[in-house]
Amino acid sequence: MSISKLFVKVFNEDIFEYLSQENYNSELDDELDGGNCSTVPDVRRAKVDDLSVSKQMTIVKHWLDDKFQQIQTDSNEEIRQLYVETESRIGPELAIFDVDYTTTVRVSTDRLALRSQGSFNSVRANCCVYGGRWMYEVHLHTKGVMQIGWASGSCVFNENSGVGDTKCSYGYDGSKQQIWHISTKKYGDKWQIGDIIGVTIDVDRETIEYYRNGRSMGVAFDKIQKGPSITFFPAISLGYTQGVEANFGNRPFVYPVPGYQPLMARPILKLRRSNLLLDYLINLAGIFAHYTAQGRSTLDSSAEVRVSTKKTVYCIFATMLIERFTNEIFDPYIIEDVLLARISRMTSLAAEKENPHSSLMGLLSLFWNFMEADEIKFVLRKLVNTLLGTYTHTVQGLDYESHRQALNMLHCLCLHEQTRKYLLEGKLFKKHCLAFFLYIHPPEFYIMEQLLPDNQVWTEGIDGPKDKYLHVAEKLRKVTDMLYTSQKDFVNTLMINTDGSSESPSSRKLFIAKLRRYVIDLSMEQRPFHAFFFMQSSIQHPLDAPVALAFVCILVDQVRQLFKDELPNNTVEVNPDYFVDGTYDYMHFDRIGGVLSHLRKVHRADIDARLGVDRTQQIFEDERNAMRVNEMDTTLYLLGENINNVTVVGHTQGNANPPMTQFLNTRPTAVPDAAPGNVTSDTSICELLDVSIIFYYTAGHKYIVKIAGVRDEIATLNEVLRETKYYREDIERKLMTLEQHASVCMNDSHQHVMSELRSKFSLRQNVFATRSISLGRKQIWLRAVALSNNRRNLLIWLLERTLRTLSSASLMGSLFTFVPEIYVNTLPILLDSVMDFTYHDMRAQFDVADAECSVNAAAEFLSQHSADPRIVLASCKDSLLQALGTLTCHKCGVRALERASKRSQSALVRSLLRPYENRAWGQSNWLLLRFWMGEGYAYKDSRQPSVWQGGSQPHYQGLCRSRSKNETHTGLLHNVAPANPSKHYQRLIGAKLFEDEPFATTFLNSVLSQLNWAFSEFILLLQEIQNTAQRQENTLFEPKQLKICSMCFELTVSLMRCLEMIITVAPEIVTDESRPNSDLLLNRICQLISQVLSRVTVPPGCFQFVVDMCSADLNAVTHYPIITAALGILLALLRGEIDSNVTPQKVTRISRAFLTDPSFQFATLEFALGEIRTPLLEQKEIPRGNFDPSARPHIDPLTNDVRVPFLNNSKRIRADPPIISFTLNDYPTHVSTEEVEDVRRLIEGLRIKQTLLSDITLPSEDSLCPICCAKPITAVFTPCKHQSCSDCIMQHMMNSKVCFYCKTTIKTIETLDGTVIYSNDEQPLVLPIEEAA
Repeated sequence: MSISKLFVKVFNEDIFEYLSQENYNSELDDELDGGNCSTVPDVRRAKVDDLSVSKQMTIVKHWLDDKFQQIQTDSNEEIRQLYVETESRIGPELAIFDVDYTTTVRVSTDRLALRSQGSFNSVRANCCVYGGRWMYEVHLHTKGVMQIGWASGSCVFNENSGVGDTKCSYGYDGSKQQIWHISTKKYGDKWQIGDIIGVTIDVDRETIEYYRNGRSMGVAFDKIQKGPSITFFPAISLGYTQGVEANFGNRPFVYPVPGYQPLMARPILKLRRSNLLLDYLINLAGIFAHYTAQGRSTLDSSAEVRVSTKKTVYCIFATMLIERFTNEIFDPYIIEDVLLARISRMTSLAAEKENPHSSLMGLLSLFWNFMEADEIKFVLRKLVNTLLGTYTHTVQGLDYESHRQALNMLHCLCLHEQTRKYLLEGKLFKKHCLAFFLYIHPPEFYIMEQLLPDNQVWTEGIDGPKDKYLHVAEKLRKVTDMLYTSQKDFVNTLMINTDGSSESPSSRKLFIAKLRRYVIDLSMEQRPFHAFFFMQSSIQHPLDAPVALAFVCILVDQVRQLFKDELPNNTVEVNPDYFVDGTYDYMHFDRIGGVLSHLRKVHRADIDARLGVDRTQQIFEDERNAMRVNEMDTTLYLLGENINNVTVVGHTQGNANPPMTQFLNTRPTAVPDAAPGNVTSDTSICELLDVSIIFYYTAGHKYIVKIAGVRDEIATLNEVLRETKYYREDIERKLMTLEQHASVCMNDSHQHVMSELRSKFSLRQNVFATRSISLGRKQIWLRAVALSNNRRNLLIWLLERTLRTLSSASLMGSLFTFVPEIYVNTLPILLDSVMDFTYHDMRAQFDVADAECSVNAAAEFLSQHSADPRIVLASCKDSLLQALGTLTCHKCGVRALERASKRSQSALVRSLLRPYENRAWGQSNWLLLRFWMGEGYAYKDSRQPSVWQGGSQPHYQGLCRSRSKNETHTGLLHNVAPANPSKHYQRLIGAKLFEDEPFATTFLNSVLSQLNWAFSEFILLLQEIQNTAQRQENTLFEPKQLKICSMCFELTVSLMRCLEMIITVAPEIVTDESRPNSDLLLNRICQLISQVLSRVTVPPGCFQFVVDMCSADLNAVTHYPIITAALGILLALLRGEIDSNVTPQKVTRISRAFLTDPSFQFATLEFALGEIRTPLLEQKEIPRGNFDPSARPHIDPLTNDVRVPFLNNSKRIRADPPIISFTLNDYPTHVSTEEVEDVRRLIEGLRIKQTLLSDITLPSEDSLCPICCAKPITAVFTPCKHQSCSDCIMQHMMNSKVCFYCKTTIKTIETLDGTVIYSNDEQPLVLPIEEAA
């Protein structure tokens, strides 16, 4: 059989036709030499057609050898010339970084990519130059502090000295736009992630020049030092976590500079040979693809024989070509310049989709069938790395075509089944490879400047053309739409679920398994030992926040589409049974009810009932087996040598070592490899939704918080610009009035002052306007792409599905405890994103019409489960309160809570009114205040008013949050939002407190106790600050101490506001004499308020001292919030008396309780009006009430009245005048004139009532209560017979049942006349009316 026709199809030549018999025979001499004539036929007279296939193949083999020899001959001159040009280079032919194992630098396996794990690491290459013109390129993976350039071999680097910091080194830092050579100077552009920096040196001309993305930034250094023994190495210094990848000529330069040589010679011979071989292989691949397409055709037997013979011949051709091709293909230069370039030219994505048996598919099949598995995997990894480098390169203009082509090229490769499965398993989920392909890079800053000039940037503060601004946003969206569509199409290909078999899993099954492992690894960043973990895992460094958000959004978009396409009739949720039966592995995440193993033991019967006994038994058996394996692996890991292989340089652990999460996980791990076959649509799509929720909770939300930070900063600048404009116009009006009289009172100096004022105002306005313009350009990309309306809709959908899953799981009864903690913990994050962070304008953030359904669902779920006993995990309880806080920060959220079912509303009210003991009561109290803010006295906004704020109208206040350094959620106490009071919930709270007297008493007593504690700690800290400041000059206080002080102040004010609300909505608690303990509660309230006012008003003490310090860390500690809260409580107590009886003729029990308190003085009330008329009485010791009670010498032991001394016998207390004075009239935007008038009426009414109190003799000290030293003894304890006033002992009995003095258990408490007011086996009795009076 002749193979000439087959040869022509593959090699495009017919060597058998033109080959003479003599030449042919000579070619066979070596093959036949030494053969036995009797056994070897004389082929010299035979025809080519009569030769066997093996002998014809020998001809082909020699012909290929001749081809290679000819290429060698043709290339000799060019190779010789190349060596001449590179004679001034010293070092190995392979140029790489010379990294030793003593540095904290992570290096890739090819020793070209670096990432620093130390503060400042410097690395040199292993080759140097002493003459000529050379260059190398650096691809930036980060954009932080790095110094890139050249250094001599004599330079010594350390953590404080890098490239450019020594005499013979030269560096460029694009983050600072500086060049370094001992000293520094300004140079170049500010670099970005994805930039390619070209670094050139001309030793002969003594110059060094840098290029950014192919554009020269000018000569950086001239007259560099050169001479004998001076050589220049490529060198890089990296700051912490900074990363780069260098190209010394290992691959084709992206931006070659004419006249400059790469440090590594171009492989001329390999390029020519590989090009030739690849031509033949492509021809052969087309033939194989044709046979594959014809594989199912019905052929006759004779045809089958011929086809089989032809296939054999083609297979031999393939073996011969692949054998030679593998000698060339492992060079990265060949992979990029030959293989990738040829593949990109030979096909397109549309053609590959249309023809599943294309030449590219045949070529990949050829590689997989005839190359070793490790060889083809190496080639594929290098191909993907090259495509990733192209994709992550900085965008040139607004042209994303090169990015789209790189992604489509990868997509074409993934259309091949075997290639796709390998990339899923071994490449795409390592080092964030897939995540980077799903991220769209923003254009460079100068492109944004061209696209959006200064006069077209819009913010509310600079008033640009909004329509043009939004038009640019729409243009950016359209430019990136094609790339986003390609990304979604690519992910869809990776999720093919029809390619599974009995031996291998489907692509979707692999994708889900690897994605879950990847997301779990990412979540370890927030856990202990995460730094050590990253050294062990495939991630190696955290995922950038913008990349994470892009990945999550595409994933959610794909899941939503899969539900529509594959499960149109199913409820879109994660099946809650999967939480119980162990289908999904959550690794280190706990369940809301506690640890999984404990829950399975406790709820064994419920699991049996829901899943069946057989399935339950299998679950427990799998758990036991996995625990055994896990314990054995952990022991071997800790005792073996693997622990010594933890290296920073040269990651050598290999696949045999499991990732660190396996050993930090206390629960069994699933089998890492996906099982063969396809996966059901329900299981796979539910798991994709589950992983999406974990991904968003772990990393996806972080960038959204930063985006909201840009919006908040723009809003702040808008306020500053409006303020500047107001004052500028006001000053100009006054100056114009002054200039009209210039002839009378103006001179040259005055003119100079006015012009200087105008220039300063203009400078101030320009500074803030420039910053606003810069942020406006940044926000245009955020509006259009990073957080567009489409992505907002995806987050709304994700929130709805999360709530739906939780609601379904709640119906499982006790099995609700198996829900993973992330489902609850992600609720506040998702709600913040939907209701706040995804809005780019402050005024739009409260319009959530597009998310009304999800907000209503959130309100229903959170209200019903706010105190669900099935939720045990503390973090989940905290997350529920934070999510409720997000709802109450928005008017629509409050209305959604009001629309919740009555059962849910009742559950929410009861959970918020639980006693403030043994729980995180600060957030519950904050939530109660959200229902009250806007109704309390001078309580219109949670932000502090400013004295300088002009006008009578408050500025617009949006929703703001203080954020921690890592942009995480910081808790409810830092939420600042406009007031959205809820009359509905106020009525519910009042009704609950009125109907349930023991519940109300317990709750109010806990509030007073916490207020007592918070204010005591606050005053104690103030005294320490004052004493320290008076002892030392220029004292620096610990920030922690100041933060604690500020926190105690905020807690005090919030508790006082809560008390104000309770008294307002349920006044019967203290006004109704028939209610048990009403007198006790009333006296405690009056005592606390009197103490608070006496401490923060007059005489000036530690509070005034700290306020006058004007410390930035104590900016919240001012008179306004605490005085207005105290006045609000008093007005709530006395509202009925003030409104109904202006000139009272009778002292009520409330007035009596307040006026007879030892700490009360009228000056403390007059302080709020800024007009102190009543003199202060001299006191040997300042009374402390509940905090440190001491006697006052004017308490009547019988009537508990105050005897006011005559003014001429009193002595005024003198104190230093305050620096910062206070009066309610200074805050017209927060305090109305009616509210100021209410205080005046309060003072006048109390003065009148005080005159009605009896003036009697002073009591003896023996008749006073030893506990409070203020009230007379009225109660006796049995059996110990100790005595006190009834209020003190009843307050003590709420917390303890033993005697205050001797700790004997109290059986009964009797009044002096023998009436039992308390029995240990009964409820507290009502005090006698006579005593209460």
